[in-house]
Amino acid sequence: MEQAVAEWTAHGGHLRGGITQPMAAEEMGIPQYQLRAWLRGQESTYNRWLSELRIEEAKRVLLAHSDWTIEAVAEHCGFAGRTILHRKFKEFTGLSPVEYQRKFMRF
Repeated sequence: MEQAVAEWTAHGGHLRGGITQPMAAEEMGIPQYQLRAWLRGQESTYNRWLSELRIEEAKRVLLAHSDWTIEAVAEHCGFAGRTILHRKFKEFTGLSPVEYQRKFMRF
C-alpha cells in the first residue's frame, strides 16, 4: 500500500485537477476500500490528504519559481484556480501564497 501511494505521488498523480478517490485508487492499482482504510490510518480524508500534498508542492514551487504567477502555481498543483489555492494555502499554512513566498524566499 505504502509503495503504491509513494509511486503515485512520485509520478505527480496528485497534481492533476479533478482526480477523484476512485480514480486515484485505480491509478494506484488498489481497491478503493484499501485507500480509504489507509487514509483512516493516516487520520485523514482523501480531500485533506490531497490538499496537503498539493500545498507541499505549491510551497516548493513558490520558492523555486518566483517568476510564476499564482494562477500558474494553482494550475501546476491541481487547484481549480487561484482563489482555491489561496484559501487552502491559508488554511494549511496560516499565510497567503505571496506572504509565504516573501517570508521564505532566499535572495
